[in-house]
Amino acid sequence: MEVGLAYSGSRYWLIMCGISGFFCKAGLRDYRSAVLSASLTAKHRGPDGEGLALFDTRLARRSFLAFDDAQLPPESAWADSTLALSHRRLAILDLSPTGRQPMTSGDESLWIVFNGEIYNFVELRAELEKAGHTFRSRSDTEVVLHAYEEWGDACTEHFQGMWAFALVDLKQRRLFCSRDRFGIKPFHYFYDGKHFAFGSEIKQLLEFPFVPRKLNQRAVFEFLAYSAVDYCEETFFAGVRKLMQGHSLSLDLESGAIAINRYYDPTLAVNDRISEADAADEFRRLLTDSVGLHLRSDVEVGSCLSGGLDSSSLVCIMNRLLAAKGKDAIQRTFSSHFDEEEANELEYMQIVIRETGVNASFIYPNSDDLLHDLDRMVWHQDEPFGSTSIFAQWSVFKLVQQNRVKVMLDGQGADELLGGYVTLAHYFFNELEAKGDRLTLFWELLRYAQLQGEGWKDVLPTGHLGDRLRSIRPKPPRPLMNWIRPEVSERHAAASRYLPHQQSRPFGDREHLSNILYQLTFHTNLQALLRHEDRNSMAFSVESRVPFLDHRLVEFIFSLPSRLKIRNGYTKRVLRDGMAGIIPEKIRWRTSKLGFATPERKWQKSVLRPLVTNALKDERVRSFVDPDRANDYFNRVEVMGLSDNSAWRCINLHLWMNAYKL
Repeated sequence: MEVGLAYSGSRYWLIMCGISGFFCKAGLRDYRSAVLSASLTAKHRGPDGEGLALFDTRLARRSFLAFDDAQLPPESAWADSTLALSHRRLAILDLSPTGRQPMTSGDESLWIVFNGEIYNFVELRAELEKAGHTFRSRSDTEVVLHAYEEWGDACTEHFQGMWAFALVDLKQRRLFCSRDRFGIKPFHYFYDGKHFAFGSEIKQLLEFPFVPRKLNQRAVFEFLAYSAVDYCEETFFAGVRKLMQGHSLSLDLESGAIAINRYYDPTLAVNDRISEADAADEFRRLLTDSVGLHLRSDVEVGSCLSGGLDSSSLVCIMNRLLAAKGKDAIQRTFSSHFDEEEANELEYMQIVIRETGVNASFIYPNSDDLLHDLDRMVWHQDEPFGSTSIFAQWSVFKLVQQNRVKVMLDGQGADELLGGYVTLAHYFFNELEAKGDRLTLFWELLRYAQLQGEGWKDVLPTGHLGDRLRSIRPKPPRPLMNWIRPEVSERHAAASRYLPHQQSRPFGDREHLSNILYQLTFHTNLQALLRHEDRNSMAFSVESRVPFLDHRLVEFIFSLPSRLKIRNGYTKRVLRDGMAGIIPEKIRWRTSKLGFATPERKWQKSVLRPLVTNALKDERVRSFVDPDRANDYFNRVEVMGLSDNSAWRCINLHLWMNAYKL
């Protein structure tokens, strides 16, 4: 594995960015300001350069191209064009002109705007050169163009990485758009049969006059009732959709017909024969290889460090790989720290820092910082989010920007893939019951109780085993009917797009743990976390990479039986086994979990309380919520010291509607 991109004296470059585009068969004359504003709105995603290309798709030709905002298209170019592609550039290695976008093929029949990284582009380039392709640049973007030339829509099957791109094929008069397998990079669009607009962020689409600033009421209900976000192609904005992960979209530029295709569906076959040792070895090999690919950079490499298993594993693997190349001096870690017990992981962070000798930086966000940044964070996120926990991550990326680091690695995905959340153990218990493995079940229940510091009487079943186990099974979230207005629930509950995901059983009825992990990865939890990661990092012009979401590693993890994910009461067991000798033992066997946590319970009682009052005075919020019942419920949560984010959801809804003038 080569770490870095200095090959044969030539420099390769990788580019993160923001993209946008607009198609209207009737012409762009009336939309020039919207096209330019949509690009400018995403400047934070790419402050290092910009590009704009206009096309007359009726004549299959380019009508304008510029890479400087001082050079605007003449009136005639707008009048003669039907398609615009815009790009904002965040250069990771090189500002060479040949890497600029929109980028074209040699004969100018293909043009692309691309956001992401194709980590195996060096290998793909060599393969394409053997097939006769000639390259003019050293960028991964040009590799995407040639891959499309060689393999057509199937080019995405060859990529390892994260991406969202739009590629216009002038010969075939089509626009081909794709989003990576897991939805790491965003792609939003609006189509009403006449206008097709797309962008990295929803706020870009709102610059177009035909996109309504109108909320999706069903999405708001599901957010308030279930804390549900990012679970389907709909967004909180009526009419605005997202291209789902692992999907491509094709727009016929003559007929206007649109087609969406799912190109990625992971293999779900479980390998019951693999041993614990073999699973640990293969996990370590795949994760190490993925981290090596994600380290392709000649600039300082940062990583988020929370002190948990995931981030600690990445930091320690990075340290080994960089040290082998004599580059460990460029490794940085960035962490947030709170003194409050519910969010304090400093002890574990310091263990990793001492072990690796990395250059560590800390930020100490407090409630004043939260209030200062809250409106800006809500605007950057595009849509509501379930708790203030992402403020810790926001603060870390702010620190990263202050230190002028552009590339970060983060551990998103590991909890969803490996069953890292403590409550998921109950799905494993139910699975053991369903399979009739009573001996293992009793042992796992006992070990689970010991490791979580619970009394064995609170965990071990009493009376009829099945009744007891069913009583501890987590139930799907239900609407809090006592404070959401009954008429709102009646209107939207039956048409839920979220609850059906809770019933999906892709692995069959008895594989309870694998089923819930699949739901969390592809339908609910991870999709929200990736949105938070993208918006928080790009708000500060930082590229965030997520090595756990290499599709080879993901498919291997899904092939593992549950006994290798939870064993002897420990979650993430294959990761713990695979990281033996790599991460410190105190980290490897820790059972507490915080991640990017904030002292939310404390804040809800103090600085957030006035915001709740303001939110419940908002008539738009009151159209969904009964304020008196909501206040009663929030007070009970506060008195009982419960972890409940319902009050925050009301606050966030209010702030979000203000931010976008809904």
